[in-house]
Amino acid sequence: MENQVMALKEKGIAAEFLSSTQTSQVKNKIHEDLDSGQPSLRLLYVTPELIATSGFMSKLTKIHGRGLLNLIAVDEAHCISSWGHDFRPSYSKLSSLRNSLPDVAILALTATAVPKVQKDVIDSLNLQNPLILKSSFNRPNIYYEVRYKDLLDDGYADLCNVLKSAGDVCGIVYCLERATCDDLSTHLSRNGISCAAYHAGLNNKSRSSVLDDWSSSKIQVVVATVAFGMGIDRKDVRIVCHFNIPKSMEAFYQESGRAGRDQLPSRSLLYYGMDDRKRMEFILSSAESKKLQSSNSQHGFSKKSMSDFNLMVEYCEGSRCRRKKILESFGEEVSALLCKKSCDACKHPNLITKCLEELASACAVRQRNGFSRILMSSSTDAIDNAQFSEFWNHDDEASGSEEDISDSDDGFELAKSISRCKVSKKSGINEKIEFLQRAEENYYQNKAPDKQTNKPDKNAISEMLRESSKQRLLDALKQAHQRLGDLKVDFEASSTFLESECFKKYGKSGKSFYYSQVASTVRWLSTTSSVEITNRVATGTTSHENSTRKENPPLTASTKFVQREKEIIGEQHCGNIELETSASALPLQNPSPSTKLPTIPSFSQFVNNRKSKETQPNASEKHSPKSLETNMKKRMRLQ
Repeated sequence: MENQVMALKEKGIAAEFLSSTQTSQVKNKIHEDLDSGQPSLRLLYVTPELIATSGFMSKLTKIHGRGLLNLIAVDEAHCISSWGHDFRPSYSKLSSLRNSLPDVAILALTATAVPKVQKDVIDSLNLQNPLILKSSFNRPNIYYEVRYKDLLDDGYADLCNVLKSAGDVCGIVYCLERATCDDLSTHLSRNGISCAAYHAGLNNKSRSSVLDDWSSSKIQVVVATVAFGMGIDRKDVRIVCHFNIPKSMEAFYQESGRAGRDQLPSRSLLYYGMDDRKRMEFILSSAESKKLQSSNSQHGFSKKSMSDFNLMVEYCEGSRCRRKKILESFGEEVSALLCKKSCDACKHPNLITKCLEELASACAVRQRNGFSRILMSSSTDAIDNAQFSEFWNHDDEASGSEEDISDSDDGFELAKSISRCKVSKKSGINEKIEFLQRAEENYYQNKAPDKQTNKPDKNAISEMLRESSKQRLLDALKQAHQRLGDLKVDFEASSTFLESECFKKYGKSGKSFYYSQVASTVRWLSTTSSVEITNRVATGTTSHENSTRKENPPLTASTKFVQREKEIIGEQHCGNIELETSASALPLQNPSPSTKLPTIPSFSQFVNNRKSKETQPNASEKHSPKSLETNMKKRMRLQ
């Protein structure tokens, strides 16, 4: 509101705004002008929350009674609709305007309203037969592009190169998390790009300062969360980057649409990563589970949130025209020829196809290393038609643990009951075993000629990336030392420990989680005290020393361990115990010869061996109760 009022004043229009950030003196002056016989104001900006108060509504009614209220304009009208991408409950209170001010014209404005949202806005504001003016959603001057984080060595470095190649132009970079905003902004600044972070975690003064510097071209790029957007009215934004996937096509269209409002060539660049997709799915599903407890309408709203997000996933994972996909999501049926190669899918179709194939391969490698598959929904039976998505994703940490086979009596009784089942059930199990055997054979047959198998995992954290993170943490420690003045730690050793801490926690989860953890650590270093830093680093050093001691235990502990083993298994077996110690600590007179472990059989070999053994049972053990019990346990494990 503040920026729009300033722009209007520069054009000679008497405008003001009311908000909680203003001083009482400024607000009293505005109210005095409204109460005067001939107010000087022509435009007044207010929030929906203020409209809902009885005091301000009473003031509006009085102004209307004096014939001074001619128009009510509702900006960002899609926020009224619960089906909009940015629904705000406070906007729903605007429905009282028509009842309180029945003959005042109402103007609702939005740039992102699908037909259902348009109808909802009309109904919510009680508009009777309104005049609807709308234009195409097509932004022909914007070039749309998607890049895949899982195929990049370093997303930060890639974005830095993109901004440098664009020249000294105005840009916006949207991130999902505040920590990412701070860390990415620091990285870009260190590499010569004039930028600053903007998010709700900053105080009002800092946000206003960043916005003013960006609006006046003192800084080139703003790295922000979605908090940066309302009231942005700069026409020469040349590039808008999304470093994380947005939650809906409407949000993406609105944010990317802040580029090129002067109709000059501009660019929209979206960085798509499988970890980002998983994170957004988790956020939306968590919000859905909370809203399920409220009402059925909220349940419908939550289902729409996931449906909207799936449109964004299709936009990123598809090889079709990006522009056509955007317009179709808003109900416009257009030809792909409309694009005229103004998106990467139309300009470089072979390159996009290759990238998608490499992404599928990289994600398949991740799945073989313990990740779960994402199944894309389809109108047909996905299993019968083998229409699986080629993309994969992480298991939730909450469901990462596996259930062990129970050794309890209940488990054994269950095995007995299973063994007494009908022959049809046994044949069903045999069919499953045969299916697993065929699947294993197909896997090994396809593994040899697969050219993609030996390709490196693009999502793996490289040594170069780890060194870059160490340097980032080292810089943060030095900045903390400058800020605190009394930080007495070894910077090199501390940065190495902090990076190792991040890698141990999220090294197997992929780049995005690792990035986020490093960024969180950098943010912590910029705000915490010297005592907390020293304690954390000292604790890590102590843990490292303790682990070193465990690898080389003293003689007394080893002797106690041997004595304990002798008590447990008896004197006659002690010669078989091999204790790994240093030669000086515990020399062995007769070291046991090295043994070679047997080869682990494949699933098919295991099943075939069991079949051969079962066809030739030992007559003496065939009817043994103990043998029967043992077979029951083995079958339980097999099933």
